[in-house]
Amino acid sequence: MAKELLDAIRAAEDEAKNSELNARQTAAQMTAKARSDAAELIKTRERQAQERADEQIDKAKAEGELAAQQAAENARTACREIAAAAEKNRPAVIKKAADALLG
Repeated sequence: MAKELLDAIRAAEDEAKNSELNARQTAAQMTAKARSDAAELIKTRERQAQERADEQIDKAKAEGELAAQQAAENARTACREIAAAAEKNRPAVIKKAADALLG
């Protein structure tokens, strides 16, 4: 009977050691999987952030180009208006200059 008890204790200890070893292996596998999943998630989020940044840069470029085109058109309009005003006033300016020179 004592031998049976010792054998049972030894078997229980062996089972406990196996369970502990299995638990450690499972924990190590779960840790590795969690690290892998976290790394993949980080890569995905970085890629998404880069895509959003690229979209915002493209949008800003397009808005900048549109603003530049609008500013150029406004400048051309202002130049045409100044040229038209100068052309309209040219005879009067020439007459005043001639009168001033001729005295």
